[in-house]
Amino acid sequence: MQTLVYDNYSKFISATDTIRMMKSNFSYVQAEMNSLLQNIASIVSVSGTINGNLADKRKKLGTLTTTQLTLNKLNYLVELPVSLRKYMNKCDWDQIVLDLNKAKYILKSYHNTPSFKNIREDCAEIVSEICSKLWRQFDESSDMAECSNRLKILQQLGFSRRKLSRAILRLAKRQVSQRLAYIKTLVCEGDKRSVQREETVGSAENIANPFVQESSSEEMDVLYFANLITDSVLIKLSEFIGLLADFYFTKSDESEPMDTILDVISGKTENSASEIDDGSFEENLSSLVEELMHEFFILVRTRFESESTNNDVNLLIRALDRIHCRVQTFNRSLLTSVTSVDFEGVLLDDLSPESLSIVNRFSLLTNQFSNSALEIINQVARMQTTYYFDILCQNAVESFTDLRHKLASHGLQTSNSTNEEVNKVNKMGNNNHQLSSLLDALSSSLVSQLRNVLKAEEAFLSTNSTFSSRPQFRNSFCIDQIREGLIVGYLNFLVQFLSDLAKTAVCKIPGPILLTLGKLCLMWADSGTVGHLISLADDFMLFGSQTKESKKEDFNTENGNRSLTTPKDVSNRFRSTGNELLVAFVRLEGTNLAQLLRKSVEARDWLKNLEPRTVRSAVKRVIEDLASLDQQVSQLFSSNTRNRDRISDSRSSRSLRPSTSSHLIDATRTGSSSQGFHSPDLDPTLATHLRRLFTQRVDIFTAVDANRESLLLGVIKIGLKTLIECARLQTFGRYGLQQIQVDCRYLQIHLWHFVNDEKLICMLLEDVIYSVVQRCVDPCFMEESVVEAICDRA
Repeated sequence: MQTLVYDNYSKFISATDTIRMMKSNFSYVQAEMNSLLQNIASIVSVSGTINGNLADKRKKLGTLTTTQLTLNKLNYLVELPVSLRKYMNKCDWDQIVLDLNKAKYILKSYHNTPSFKNIREDCAEIVSEICSKLWRQFDESSDMAECSNRLKILQQLGFSRRKLSRAILRLAKRQVSQRLAYIKTLVCEGDKRSVQREETVGSAENIANPFVQESSSEEMDVLYFANLITDSVLIKLSEFIGLLADFYFTKSDESEPMDTILDVISGKTENSASEIDDGSFEENLSSLVEELMHEFFILVRTRFESESTNNDVNLLIRALDRIHCRVQTFNRSLLTSVTSVDFEGVLLDDLSPESLSIVNRFSLLTNQFSNSALEIINQVARMQTTYYFDILCQNAVESFTDLRHKLASHGLQTSNSTNEEVNKVNKMGNNNHQLSSLLDALSSSLVSQLRNVLKAEEAFLSTNSTFSSRPQFRNSFCIDQIREGLIVGYLNFLVQFLSDLAKTAVCKIPGPILLTLGKLCLMWADSGTVGHLISLADDFMLFGSQTKESKKEDFNTENGNRSLTTPKDVSNRFRSTGNELLVAFVRLEGTNLAQLLRKSVEARDWLKNLEPRTVRSAVKRVIEDLASLDQQVSQLFSSNTRNRDRISDSRSSRSLRPSTSSHLIDATRTGSSSQGFHSPDLDPTLATHLRRLFTQRVDIFTAVDANRESLLLGVIKIGLKTLIECARLQTFGRYGLQQIQVDCRYLQIHLWHFVNDEKLICMLLEDVIYSVVQRCVDPCFMEESVVEAICDRA
């Protein structure tokens, strides 16, 4: 406290002096105030005197001022038509509106006065010219800012927002339709150039024509088309809709001014009933937008249909994404403009009933546009998938053709092989992996071709595109087009193509090809390759997705709602086709063997045959062909489980002489002396027939198993059956029978290497001997030891 007093001591002293001085000088202040009051009273008195003296003059000045203002207004009204025309020539529309707004109330108040009536008529004529000029400029303008300025002037002149909005609709329809017509002309010209180029390229005379190359380089690509049509149609239409939002949707009709310039000057109302009651404006707007967008989508669909063979998939997808993205932007702009609400953060429950009705109407319209865009994308993806599918099938056929060329280049025996080619095969036959390596290469080629196509198709699911995440597109594309259309369709094509090969006439398809393709079908069916290829669609569905688990659940849900081809069904078709190819292979090689045996039988006179000294060369050729065939089959098919205790050169000790042959020979020799004895118990022919009845029936053309022994047995059965039938058509002498006996013994010694059922082979060879004995004029068998010696020398 003491410190506070010390610090403010001087202030306390000063305040004390001031108070003392005020007390001492207060009388002086009072005197001054009295003098001031006297002066003020004097001034008031003088002022009253002056006002009284100037009252008449002031009244006259007021009258003159009022007269001057009235004269100025009259002068303004008289000069108004001239001013309006001058401003009209200068296009100073704002000043025109300002002048008319100043004059409209005067003209309205004195419109019955003759002098004012003439001025009003002149102004009405000029205003009519101004409106005509503004409407003409509005119709001819393409800039939205210029259109907006013209509309604002027309609105200030007195045109209703409804009429202005309908004018915007008419202008939008005309300009957008013109742009669509122009783009359509470009598309049609591009299609014509494309057709002319194809025809010219197809002509051998005009392949190097420089005009064709120039026209192709000038052709409008699909991305340029997407930018052109979206800028010309969608963006332009969005600008018109935004302009509509300013003149119609943002304000209600109750805010329209009552006394407009046109109402006062022209004496007529622009907001007439004929213009209001011609239909709901929202319906007219939605009809116009729907009509223009319908033409837009037709033109887009037509242009993209010509891109079915486009090799630049990335460019195509960029164009599709540009279309889809701009359509979505247009939809949002349309909804936001017609309701004046930003739907990003507004709930539908917060909207008024009128706004909700508009939202519902235009929401259905925008959903239709979105679906149309997705339909076009699905159509383009389907065309591209079909294009890739055709290429895939063509490459598969080329792979099969390459297989035949490789087989020929490796020297493998085909159905039309000559003797020299067979000898070449026998000399080159040390490589035991030619067919297996070709099979692996073919299988790898077919699978890699499919993977390459799927790799190219992955561009449709790229995260850079806006439509790839849409479930409507992703599910349809991955399930209907990729899984069922491409993968399953490709597998079905392979099955059908190979099945047609199996049904092709004999000798048109080489045997090694049938064998390799049959193994390919069985390998794909049994190893799970078919299931693996079909499962690629599941991985394809997950490509480019952010949440793979949810995408997989969606994929499984889609699978549960539709019927899909199962891997088991396709595997069964491959297995069935593989069996068909193996049967065709057996019949082809059996036919070749049968032809060899038939020619060898028909080319010899068996009645005059010399005593056999060796095995016929044709029989040796049969064993050589079977050995070469065994080498080919062994590369692809394993042997069936079999217990072989014999070495490769062991021989069956069973004699080929049938048990009834001796009876036949004896009956033939003593037939002249025993003609009167016909006991059925002793009839050797009857005994032979009885034995054949109880013998196992041999099916020649039966299904084969996928193993080495079954395939070779099928070939051998066809050849031996042909030998039996050919023998029944010949007449044999004694030496002819013995030659057949030697040949059959040679076949018996070597054929067991190729089959499991040696008993069946022996039965067929016995039937050969039996048929020859029945056709022999002097049946007499050669001693077994001699036959063995001849076979040893062979």
